[in-house]
Amino acid sequence: MLTALVGLSLQQAQAHLLAPQQFNLASPLGSPTDEQNYLIANGYLPATSQFLGKFDKDNNIEDGAINIDQYVTVTMTSGSTWDISWDLTGSGFTLDGVLIKDGVESPGNQLYRFYGVSADEVLVGSGTVTFDDPVKGISHISFFGSPGQVPDSRTTAVLLGLALTGLAGLRARFGRN
Repeated sequence: MLTALVGLSLQQAQAHLLAPQQFNLASPLGSPTDEQNYLIANGYLPATSQFLGKFDKDNNIEDGAINIDQYVTVTMTSGSTWDISWDLTGSGFTLDGVLIKDGVESPGNQLYRFYGVSADEVLVGSGTVTFDDPVKGISHISFFGSPGQVPDSRTTAVLLGLALTGLAGLRARFGRN
């Protein structure tokens, strides 16, 4: 039984972002701090969330609370679709969500999409962000996360296995009562 539990827990789950929430603004949000404040004030992010870093269409990287390119990979598959993956193990943060902005500077029509992250993907995961309706180019993607670390499934499985082995050993030593 123990082997089956550990084997199941060690399988890597395929991770995806939650369905995006799209919104338009009359003008750009501005700095990463302005983005963070807007997202918190409008219920997209928890109050504990911090700006982790940002990637733009010109391959520029801006670090926030962490050295973002050490923990996150962004692959631009087209101007309007980017694949992302993250492994925040050891960063001290879990991922709350990502925000993309379109690259068109047209007055009164700043397009944004926010992607949340499900509870089982806050530490390690992957997904695709896109402007597909309407099709727009992505100017940048910002990452936001909260302090705190959750154990990954492998660590949980190993700890569970050790605990069960210890209990079995105690039971064998002291017999059934």
